[in-house]
Amino acid sequence: MKRWLGLLMSLVMVWSLWQLPTPAAHAGYDRLPAFPGAEGFGYAAAGGRGGEVYHVTSYELTGPGTFHDALLTAGATPRTIVFDISGEITIPQIVVKNKANITIAGQTAAGDGVTIRGNNIRFINCSDIVVRYLRFRMGHQSFQDDTMYFEDCQNVMIDHSSFSWGSDEVLSIKSKDYDHPKSKNISVQWSIISEGLLTHSMGGLIEMNTITMHHNLYAHNNDRNPKTKGQIDFVNNIIYNWGSFPYVAGGESGTKSFGNVVGNTFIAGINSANPDYAVVRGNENYQVYLADNRIDSNRNGVLDGTDTGTGMIEPERPSIVVTERFEYPPVHTQKPEEAYELVLKHSGASLNRDAVDKRVIDSVMKQTGAIIGNEQDAGGFPVLRKGTAPADTDRDGMPDVWERAHRLNPADPEDRNGDRDGDGYTNLEEYLNELAAPGFPGNYPTSPPAWTGTPFEPPAIPVEEPEPVPVPTLDGKTVRNVVITDNSSNGAANAANWSIQQNLQAGDLVAGDRMTGSKVYRFASIPDSLKGMEWLRSPVASRSATNPDVVSFYLAADTDVYVAHDARISSKPEWLSSAYEDTGLTIADDQPITFNLFKKHYPAGAHVVMGANNGSSSMNYFVILKPTDPGTAPPAAPPAGLEGKRTEGPAVSLGWQPASGAGAYLIYRSTPTDPYFKAVGSSAKPEFTDDGAAFGGVYRYRVSALNAGGESPLSGGVEVPVYDASQPAPVSPAGLKITEAKSLSVKMAWTPVEGAVSYGIFRSGAPDGAYEPIGTTTAAHYTDKSVDPATTYYYRVAARSAGGESARSDSVKAVTLPAVPVPQAPEGLTAGEVTTTSFAMEWKPAEYAETYSIYRKAQGDNDFSFLASTPEPRFIDDSVSAGNSGYSYRVTAVNEKGESPPSPTLELSMPLPAAPTDLRSGLKGETFVGLIWTVDDPSPQYNIYRESAGRPAESVGYAKVETFYDRTVEPGVEYTYWVKAKNATGESPPSASLKVTTPLVRNLDHLDEALEAAYADGLIFDKGVLNSLLAKVNQAQQGKENSSNVLRALEQELSALAGSQADASFVRKIREDLLYLVEQAEL
Repeated sequence: MKRWLGLLMSLVMVWSLWQLPTPAAHAGYDRLPAFPGAEGFGYAAAGGRGGEVYHVTSYELTGPGTFHDALLTAGATPRTIVFDISGEITIPQIVVKNKANITIAGQTAAGDGVTIRGNNIRFINCSDIVVRYLRFRMGHQSFQDDTMYFEDCQNVMIDHSSFSWGSDEVLSIKSKDYDHPKSKNISVQWSIISEGLLTHSMGGLIEMNTITMHHNLYAHNNDRNPKTKGQIDFVNNIIYNWGSFPYVAGGESGTKSFGNVVGNTFIAGINSANPDYAVVRGNENYQVYLADNRIDSNRNGVLDGTDTGTGMIEPERPSIVVTERFEYPPVHTQKPEEAYELVLKHSGASLNRDAVDKRVIDSVMKQTGAIIGNEQDAGGFPVLRKGTAPADTDRDGMPDVWERAHRLNPADPEDRNGDRDGDGYTNLEEYLNELAAPGFPGNYPTSPPAWTGTPFEPPAIPVEEPEPVPVPTLDGKTVRNVVITDNSSNGAANAANWSIQQNLQAGDLVAGDRMTGSKVYRFASIPDSLKGMEWLRSPVASRSATNPDVVSFYLAADTDVYVAHDARISSKPEWLSSAYEDTGLTIADDQPITFNLFKKHYPAGAHVVMGANNGSSSMNYFVILKPTDPGTAPPAAPPAGLEGKRTEGPAVSLGWQPASGAGAYLIYRSTPTDPYFKAVGSSAKPEFTDDGAAFGGVYRYRVSALNAGGESPLSGGVEVPVYDASQPAPVSPAGLKITEAKSLSVKMAWTPVEGAVSYGIFRSGAPDGAYEPIGTTTAAHYTDKSVDPATTYYYRVAARSAGGESARSDSVKAVTLPAVPVPQAPEGLTAGEVTTTSFAMEWKPAEYAETYSIYRKAQGDNDFSFLASTPEPRFIDDSVSAGNSGYSYRVTAVNEKGESPPSPTLELSMPLPAAPTDLRSGLKGETFVGLIWTVDDPSPQYNIYRESAGRPAESVGYAKVETFYDRTVEPGVEYTYWVKAKNATGESPPSASLKVTTPLVRNLDHLDEALEAAYADGLIFDKGVLNSLLAKVNQAQQGKENSSNVLRALEQELSALAGSQADASFVRKIREDLLYLVEQAEL
């Protein structure tokens, strides 16, 4: 009725309003806003402007006319989605990928609007998305996920929408790769993000990169209200009753971030663990501009917050406060007190607020309510009044009555994309904007603020290229020069976790990055034919690499190469399925995971290349090598007569004498930038051309002979200078100096030479003696580790570039120190302060020690692993986990001579946690009690105990956060509760006890009679409505339903009948009675 009334009123007002175009955006805002009132980074999201219209007509999960179909069938043509149905729409998970230009116009739904429930929606790599006036309430599910999620999306505008009851996050916006963020130009405005469900209960991630959040309400979320990274403009929001953390400024991230936090109101509630701090978990990478915010910490039920300035920043983990605001697209900003009133009146799907939003808003105003674990804790999904969509003959999204009023043709669908008033908005958008306008405050400007500034651009972060450090070749018995090229975000770390292993057996560790901790995997079964073989252990994390050459190596003998691939990955990578045969054999580990074994035979000298895993959430493959002709003796003698010369390219041409019994040859090379000889090629003939040479130094080569059984010794070497005579040689290095001389090493440095590719290091025993080459380096420093103690040395350095080698530098003298012994094992390892979050220890200084290495083993682990190095005889381990009952420590003393034996083991037990404090009751009903408590240091688990008259003390469950709902209570019973924190060592002492009495089911006995009488008197006209109401009353009377839930449902249904199916005076009276009953039931 209200909607039809609005349409009829438009007939009267149309001629006076038609000539009032939306003001153009000011300088700085140089594009047409998504709609009047759109502001911030996402203001210009185009949505479905100028495209087609999709009518949602079906409540089915999938198929024509469903919301699922509306999103997933969108193509290249922009699309506006309108709703011919209303009420609840249940969906499966909807993953919208690579879509663009979509408007979801929730304001077109009749009745009480639309609530999307049952699952979540994920937008991935989408652009120009506009979402308005919808409710997204996932609800308790068997899975954990966000209510709505945006990843790598651009130009997004979320306006006047309500999000709640996510089991992971409620609303999240993020970039998948923080180093190269794709998300940008996003606004969330006038929306509600509330009641994330325990145990996770997270408002959401708002991360990377340009995101505006203004005039929103975060309420009753334990954490991430929101958690932010990147460029964030956070203005005029309300954050109420956070649990552990309100606005999280980056957390533990190393990502550079720049946030404005302006004009917001933070109100602590019953769950708020740290009510004094609004901006928490900051770090040195997060810069924040803080201005004119209010924090209300006293929980007195009255809005009386103050601006504590930087005092509202958590002192233990502060952000970097800046004094100038970051220049972002501005939004119309009010004082926090005024914005508070506006947000409470207009946020969310406010054209027709449902009971959930009304209740949440009311809880903010009265400073009541609590974080919940199930939507039923707060009344569940309310009944929504459905309505009938107005006639739209041409299906262009504009009702016939509106088209006639605006001189459009109800039979012409194409006129939707006209622009009758020339303001840039299509006729369809004019209709949508007219429907949406009442959701804004009456005096709120419809165009963005004037803005002539230059948007802030984060300063370029200099990319510190790590100095290339040559590493020895990774060779095994059969494999040569194993090279790992992992292009995933942690590729370098992953590469270090590949290794060559010998003697494959059950019990061996499976993965190179699962060697310690709680996820240690071991082989359980291996085919007998492969036991004892050489194999390549890979890390699990290399499963994310996508490049075609993740691992490569040469073979020194004829070999069957086996690839063990996770059987759960149904789609095998093409490099595997096209070239390797499925043997039918398997290997299993103790997770248990089964690996299918694929095989390919390679001859000696073959270069093997393997690509991506094709399963980024499964185990990565590993490789097994089985020589096929171990009985054949390798060639006995190395090739002789190795010669080389530079050729055009540049390239290096090599030749040698044929070796007896050789079927192939392996070529090894060291370069001006890598002194280690590594296999770089193979040849069936006694010749080879190295096309990988480059001007700038001396290349060294050696060759081996191969046959089916193995490899000969390496030949003698040959050196080939590779220079371009047409280019000038570099200047001689200057400033050579000794930076440190110890007994077994000498460090030196010099001024870098422009254009140098590498440097040659020369050493002599006398200042005018013969200087011999001892090494090369690409950096302007070098460590000589081939010296003797108490000896004098002289050094010179030459620079090398494409044009040749420079003259050598002036010499510099170094005298090594007398010999030192390996230190003795440290003594006196004892514990210092031991808490649930850190273990301190100290020991006596060891003579000759330069540093100390600390090794740790968690109880239950088999081996010690390196933890840290320190120059001092003391250490604090702040990486302990309360999930472990204790740790064992050993310390060694280290100097250049070596590492001492380990100290005696120090065993430290995890202390019991402290007792929880301030146990209090949150929400409660006839069948549930909500409990809240406070802890200084979080524990992995909290055990909840209860007793009542006639029943002994009992455990009723456990929680992972400081909130718990006991759903095993009965109405009208007094219970006594206490809580114990638990870690791996055991339980804490109990908290102080708390008595809670559940409410009785009351005053329902004669409600059914009153409803029957109302029907008999003609006050309720519809028998179906009467039966629906009676069924709900019956449920409550029989104790099958929470009475407060039923009473709320009755109140909502009766409210919906006003003016249609019941006498208005009766409805008003019975609503008053029901509201009283609801209040009594919740006391």
